[in-house]
Amino acid sequence: MKKPTPGTRSHTVKTHAPFGSWPSSITPAMVASSSPKRFDTMINDGRLFWCESIAAEKGRIGIMMHDGNECQCILPRPLSANSKVHEYGGGAYTIDKTDVYFVLADDQRIYQANFSQADYTPQALTPENNTRYSDLIIDKAHQRIIAVCEKHDDNDAHHVENYLVAVATDGSQRVTTIHQGHDFYSNPRISPCGNFLLWLTWDHPNLPWDNTQLWLAEFNESGVMSPRIIAGNGNESIFQPQWSPDGTVFFVSDRSNWWNIYRISHEQLQNDSPQAQCVFKHDAEYATPQWTFGMSTYGFLDALTILATYTQNGTWRLIKININDADNVTTQNVAADVSTIHSLYCDNNQACLIAASPTQPATAYRYTLQENALTALGEIVNPIPPEELSIPQPLRYATSNGEYSHLLFYPPQNTRYTCEDGLPPLIVICHGGPTGATESQLNVKIQYWTNRGFAVADVNYRGSTGYGREYRNALQGRWGIDDVDDMCAAVVFLGEKRLIDRNRCVIKGSSAGGYTVLAALAFRDTFRAGVSLYGIGDLECLAQDTHKFEARYLDKLIGPYPAAKDVYRARSPIHFVDNINCPLLVFQGMKDKVVPPSQAQTLYRAVKSKGLPVAYVSYPDEAHGFRQPETIAHMLDSELQFYGAIFGFTVEPSSATLSIENL
Repeated sequence: MKKPTPGTRSHTVKTHAPFGSWPSSITPAMVASSSPKRFDTMINDGRLFWCESIAAEKGRIGIMMHDGNECQCILPRPLSANSKVHEYGGGAYTIDKTDVYFVLADDQRIYQANFSQADYTPQALTPENNTRYSDLIIDKAHQRIIAVCEKHDDNDAHHVENYLVAVATDGSQRVTTIHQGHDFYSNPRISPCGNFLLWLTWDHPNLPWDNTQLWLAEFNESGVMSPRIIAGNGNESIFQPQWSPDGTVFFVSDRSNWWNIYRISHEQLQNDSPQAQCVFKHDAEYATPQWTFGMSTYGFLDALTILATYTQNGTWRLIKININDADNVTTQNVAADVSTIHSLYCDNNQACLIAASPTQPATAYRYTLQENALTALGEIVNPIPPEELSIPQPLRYATSNGEYSHLLFYPPQNTRYTCEDGLPPLIVICHGGPTGATESQLNVKIQYWTNRGFAVADVNYRGSTGYGREYRNALQGRWGIDDVDDMCAAVVFLGEKRLIDRNRCVIKGSSAGGYTVLAALAFRDTFRAGVSLYGIGDLECLAQDTHKFEARYLDKLIGPYPAAKDVYRARSPIHFVDNINCPLLVFQGMKDKVVPPSQAQTLYRAVKSKGLPVAYVSYPDEAHGFRQPETIAHMLDSELQFYGAIFGFTVEPSSATLSIENL
């Protein structure tokens, strides 16, 4: 029976069908080949550059250039620019006129090439050894590259050293250490006069969003002299230090709870303990957790004008800040039609940035001071008609202990189908990190579900970023407790508003988000099914065997190991699989070094032995995080079959075969 549905964005007659069973034009293949990842923007000699993953070439990272007329990749196939410092990389290239300096993904060496030549062979600037590089900047005065270096011991996988180096560009493959002694380094930045160097450090057990120090040193061909800390009070996270065109030091700090922009005047730099001044006090975040190198949220259009991006209530905005009068700073919001902004780079009255909205994928844009507007660098391709998109609604809700959490709610949306019988099933998504956040940009994976009649809640649980340092720190010592409470409270909140069917709620997450999934199933009774993508089941295993960057991450989230061994065991779902009382779907990459496949297999066997519906899907060529389009498409097909079987509705025919035990 067909009937009109009032209150929708379409006036066409809709077909009645059960929630979750709506046929959709958003196919798994479409999701798998959706908008490429774009990041690490740069401007040089008037041209705009950025990195871009190329799905058709197995996800290799190309360096794109827009010269004002057209866009091209200056890195020929099969070359890929990708650093592995901290395992997450970023900051893998820099440009000087027609020369590109980049970290080659295959061997992690720095190479130089003249991309103006039609056919060129990159020249290696660093020797062949077990060393990685990132955060490359050019020291023109001394014909070298300054970079962060990460050296791995050939005989001890756990022995890793990080420091700052100078790399000669004359082909000698000479690498000189210029500062060492700290566990981590980032953001080396040379002053406009070339005589000073800024950089950040932090040490275990801190991560860059916990506690960092900003250093300043005199700088010449011999390296650095008289290095000293000029910011970092032992309880603040400093982000993106840089020099203004007139040589003033700027940086972002959360010393006031919010990541705001600060500056240190020339006069204050002469003091032993220089005082920084907040440029513009704002209850908003002008930074994001530094998981990768090359992150940038502000820059200088000219000596007196900052272009910056900030996030507030789950949405990023672009703002122009005039700093002509330190006591009377003026601001102007621009580009209101985008909601997610990152990789902002400014130079000579223009900027390059990556931005997206709930209806448009992430795209490279140019901003000019003269036009005061964003211009897309190329055609914006959105395979989904706007009327088929579910627009996220930011919501704040109370948790079980009187605190508050945040989520983005996506209602079902399909112009051809409706259901007036009952309420939609809900998929609650736990983002990874856990120090991270979900954002309101177009997410084709979410639209895949909402277009089929599911509601989705993408939760920024306590511990997420974007809501101040206090909110970010709320998960310290509480991972596996407060994040789980927030997931469960989201279901209660949306159920009370009659937006979802509380009896058909699924919790889903990957990696650290997968841990929250498994903890929610083992220690709560809120959800009717769970989906774990390479989820962490054994916290002890993670604490004992992970890479250097995150080696002490759990000290703050759980407690120091092994002193808090009992807590680790008490919060590890792998020891409480007997408590799981609902169907479970597990996806696992067999090359995963972060979460061993044995954890997923143990969970699968335990749930199977209880007689509960369970499915285990493994991918031989995937590691921690699925990359291949075929894997993503197969995973979505399998997940839809799982929901159809569990909740009893018919789904679209699929080429994927999912074997569900005990069904």
